[in-house]
Amino acid sequence: MNCHLISWCEFFTAEWFTAFGTVLAVAVAIWLSLYGEQVKRWRWSPALRLRARVRRPDADKVSRIAELENGARLLLGESWYFRLAVFNDGNETAEEVQVFLARVDRKDGHKWEKVERFTPMNLRWTNTDDEGTSRDRVTRPTLLVETPPVFCDLVHILDPSTKQPQGEDLAGVAPRDGVLALDVQVATYSNGHLLEPGTYLFHLTVAASNGPSAHYKLELSYSGKWSAQEREMFNEFKMKPLERVKHGPPEDE
Repeated sequence: MNCHLISWCEFFTAEWFTAFGTVLAVAVAIWLSLYGEQVKRWRWSPALRLRARVRRPDADKVSRIAELENGARLLLGESWYFRLAVFNDGNETAEEVQVFLARVDRKDGHKWEKVERFTPMNLRWTNTDDEGTSRDRVTRPTLLVETPPVFCDLVHILDPSTKQPQGEDLAGVAPRDGVLALDVQVATYSNGHLLEPGTYLFHLTVAASNGPSAHYKLELSYSGKWSAQEREMFNEFKMKPLERVKHGPPEDE
């Protein structure tokens, strides 16, 4: 019995424990390099959520002003902005956050018809019109946990009397009616960012570089009437509660 104990003691020398520790450390390092980020995201991850409602501060009337070359400021008119509130309900700061409008459908009787001229694009964060590059206006560097929501512009509606000089007039829309202008990254020559009054279904995705995406459907309607009065305007533009879905719209639809 003692011989066996002596043999094992001779085998498990200090050098053996050192070698074993080295091998174990290397194995752990390799495993962490391969799976460490996945484990971290499984334990700590942002959880993004959208909210849509027609009330302040999610909706607001804004004076649109142009700054001329001589430094003077020109009042272009008033516009109602309707926004999405973005929350982070997770336990990790969200990084490189974007809200993507993947598809727009218009209601035609009892069915939805895809708006073909619309180009899928990111939406702009509120109050970033004069900030940096186009990418800076659609990408928020961080979104902290357990803080008030930040806002992303969804659509705005100009005073119809000013829509033509501001380039937001749309053929087929009466001069006294408003136009739904999508607050996407770039205004397209096809006018895909402009929509006639009607009922629409928006397919939205909110995403961060370090967490899972969340997909939503949003139904909204606009009568075409415009008013400077909040109560009246909020009766003309309406949004149903957001519906969270598992996936975004199929690409081949």
